[in-house]
Amino acid sequence: MAIEKSTERRAKSKRTIKLPGKVERYANTDPVDIARELRSKSRLGQREAKLDAAEKKLAQ
Repeated sequence: MAIEKSTERRAKSKRTIKLPGKVERYANTDPVDIARELRSKSRLGQREAKLDAAEKKLAQ
């Protein structure tokens, strides 16, 4: 199972971010935002999006 890693952000420095299959980079991105992006791109996130769309369609 691939896991994203993110160091703690210090005063004025940027956070080190390592995502699965990508090189390490530096950014001010919040770890929660990183996790949300990864989840939306995952199979589970795509299934949840389809389910939400179907529920909205039924609600109309």
